[in-house]
Amino acid sequence: AVVSTQSTGVALANDTAGTLVAGAMKYPTCRAGLIFGTGTNGAYSEKICNVPALRETETTEEQVVINMEWGNFGEHGQLSDLQTKFDKILDSASSNPGKQLYEKMISGMYMGELVRLALLERVSTQSLFNAEPPLALNTPNSLEAAVVSDCIRDVAHVRNFFGTAISADDVAVIQEVCRSVSDRAARLAAAGVYAIWEKRGKEEFVVAVDGSVFSKHATFSHVLKQTLKDMGCSVKLETATDGSGLGSALIAAVA
Repeated sequence: AVVSTQSTGVALANDTAGTLVAGAMKYPTCRAGLIFGTGTNGAYSEKICNVPALRETETTEEQVVINMEWGNFGEHGQLSDLQTKFDKILDSASSNPGKQLYEKMISGMYMGELVRLALLERVSTQSLFNAEPPLALNTPNSLEAAVVSDCIRDVAHVRNFFGTAISADDVAVIQEVCRSVSDRAARLAAAGVYAIWEKRGKEEFVVAVDGSVFSKHATFSHVLKQTLKDMGCSVKLETATDGSGLGSALIAAVA
């Protein structure tokens, strides 16, 4: 039988909250939703009694979804010791200096620019490209996260983007820089996941994850998972394809 249903509910939902809900639909123990794509953010379910602003609220619900907006983390100097000169150059040239610092160290929007800035320094200090960088390297924001991922995955992609005439040593340097920026992003992302796990009492639960960096980058998801394992974090990351859209639809359906 075909059942036709219509929902007249309207819901305004953050993408991470939608991802959490979509994950919970498939995994009953899902307690958090994350986005690692052009930007990054996290949301998790919290006991209302642990949220001071809601303690006096009259409700029968025991849990509330917290939209962390964790890309803002670092605005009060918490990441100063981890920022490189390239992070600071990128931040100062951005449209929002001093803001979204955690996001600028992790997300796909900025990953390629960090690689570009690091490679430019190698040009001047280590004669990369025989001190004559490709035109693209002199153009701000010319490297996308997809290019970074492709360069890690295959030497042919390095030559396709930077030129077939570059030396084997140049290829090795480019891949090293791409891996370093990508691996740091994944490890910083793992710190955010660990914080959620710790806040929830270090219980085991599923984390639903959406976003192109997590699903398509050559190494990001592997390094993220391995870092969590190394730290003893017992959460399980599960891909939630179009989780934000599906989750929003589910929220609207019950609104």
